[in-house]
Parts: sequence; structure tokens; C-alpha cells
Amino acid sequence: MTAAAPVLSDRHRPAFDAFMANRREPDKLSRLRREAFERFEALGWPTRQQEAWRFTDLSALQSLALQRAADAPVEAAALPTLDTAIHRLVFINGRFAPGLSKLTELPERTVIASLGQVLAADPQAVQNQLDQLPGLAQHPFAALNGAFWEDGAFIYLLPGAVLDHPIHIIFHATGGDTAVYPRLLVMLDDGARANIVVEYRGQGRYLQAPVVELSVDDGAVLEYHQLQEEAPQAFHLGGIKLQQGRDSQTQLHLMSFGGQLARTDLEVLLDGEHASCMLNGLTVGRDNQAGNFYVRVDHAHPHGSSQQLFKSVLDDKARSVFDGMIHVRPHAQKTDARQNSRNLLLSKQALAQSNPRLEILADDVKCGHGSSTG
Repeated sequence: MTAAAPVLSDRHRPAFDAFMANRREPDKLSRLRREAFERFEALGWPTRQQEAWRFTDLSALQSLALQRAADAPVEAAALPTLDTAIHRLVFINGRFAPGLSKLTELPERTVIASLGQVLAADPQAVQNQLDQLPGLAQHPFAALNGAFWEDGAFIYLLPGAVLDHPIHIIFHATGGDTAVYPRLLVMLDDGARANIVVEYRGQGRYLQAPVVELSVDDGAVLEYHQLQEEAPQAFHLGGIKLQQGRDSQTQLHLMSFGGQLARTDLEVLLDGEHASCMLNGLTVGRDNQAGNFYVRVDHAHPHGSSQQLFKSVLDDKARSVFDGMIHVRPHAQKTDARQNSRNLLLSKQALAQSNPRLEILADDVKCGHGSSTG
């Protein structure tokens, strides 16, 4: 494997030092930030010589200044879905916008807030949970997020708590050759149930590099919808970590419509017997858009199930990539895992690349994968 390109220290290190000089936060969070930045420096800037990045062309992103986004007013009219939810959190350039947010009728044993609000009220609640889930350790943009995030959404449901209405989260960027690092931390205790809708939007030229952490404990149920509808000149390089306990159920629906380059890395650990997940993805591209999904599902216990279906519809010179891996550990017997990629090309110049894979170390399983393009 070819090593990543060295990080240009004159570009990133001074920006990080200046960022840290203005932070006022607990020592543990500062340490986590420094560890994340050191991990980014060690990983380096991804290149197409690396197996994990050979279908992701970052050359256009390298010309972006990636400067910190300033505070900028955004009118409600710029957010077309603002009136659709009872529970809503809005973030502009990675910072909480209370005037555009709405939280009403929260049930007992439920916390929905910005990470900044929770840090001010109970720092331990955030410090002890951020970056605790496995996954994305080799993702340089997740490391950048760990170093530079400013705020994000915090959702915590105590045992048995049920939300009857979806939680709507909007991350909006205002452009200007900037980099924004949204954060979402979701924790569902035993038997809790939630439905979450996340949108990524913006205007102009920018990078959004979000990290989403989903912890779903025993018997909990999560339905998660993600809509990526970035501006046409934008870049979206995000990561999702999902860990599930025994008898838990999740459905993730990931839609990628915007941006000139969008990539989502999803890493799932089924960490309990009878855990099940359904993963659906859709890329719609035109012009020169590129939309990539990289998915890893790790079956660590018996009787788990996972179903993956990723589709793309491409026109003009658009490109899509689906790279999926199902890993079944030796003792994860009775696993049922399926993986499918289906692509529709509307132009002779469009290109869909699929690489579904299985790594099975148990002998009593039902696993399969397939790919079709037409």
C-alpha cells in the first residue's frame, strides 16, 4: 500500500495552533483534539495511490483555502425544510443557531441540545462519549473533524424513552473557501426509540466534513435519514460510526444529491446477538458530480443480520462508487448478511464502480453480494 502524501505543515499546523489558542474547554477535550490532529498528520493527505482512496479524486479540494468559516446570518427562507419538524436543531457554519432551532414537547428522559450547551452544563457527559466508538481510525477527514469541530448536536435517550416525532438537524454552510466540521453524537440507551433526519446544505464553495456517532444499546431502535444536498461547488467528506447492542435494530437511509464531490464512509459494528441493520443508499448525479459510499459492516456476534442496498442514477459525466465489505468473525455463527449495488446510467459517459466484498470467517452463515449496471 502506498503511503499518503505528507501533510503540508505550513497549511494545517498554524491553523490548528491558532484555533487551540482561542479554545476555553476542559483539558480532556483539548487532549482529544491534539490527538486527532496528530493522527491527521500521521495519516497524511489521501492520494489515489492508496487503495481506500483510488476512486476519490481530491485534486480540486487541494486548491480550497480551508479557512475557518466566520459567523454569517442566514435567513429562514434559505432553509426550505425549516417548518417540517417539532424537534429541530440548526447549525450555521458548524455553530448552533438558536433562532432557527425549535425544541418543544420533549418527553421525559430525553436530551436534545447542542454540544456547546451540554458542555456548559455537564462537561463530563460529552468528554466521556466523544470518539469512544470504534471506526474511522484511518479516515483523515474524520481526524480533522476531531481536531477542529466547534459545535454539534447531542441526542441522548435514557432507557425506554420513545420519541414520537422525528428530530430534524440541519447543517448549513455559507461558503467562501471555508471548511466546516459538523458533529452529531447520538446515544440510545436500552429499549429507546428515535427517528432522526439530518440535512447538509449550503451555498458557494466549501468543505463540510462531518462525523456522526450512533450508539444503539440493547433492544433500542433507530431510524436515521441523511440528505446530502450541498451546493454545486461544495465538497462533502463525512464519516458515520454505528455500534449496536443485543437485539437492537437500525435503519439508515443515506441520500447523496449535491456537491461536486461527496463521499460518506460508514462503519458498523454489530456488537450483540440478534442485532440487525438495514443500510440503504442512493446517489443521483449529473454534470461532473462524483458520489461515493464506502461501507464496512462487522458481525461480531451470532445471529446478526445486515441488509445493504445502494443505488445510483447517473447522467452526463457523473460518477459513483460503492465499496462495501461484510466481515463475519469466527464465532458470529448464524449471521445473515446481504449486499447489493444497482446502477442506472443515463449517459454513455457516466460511470458507476461497484466493489462488494465478503470476508467470512464463520462456517454457518447466509451471506451474499451482487452488483448490476444498466
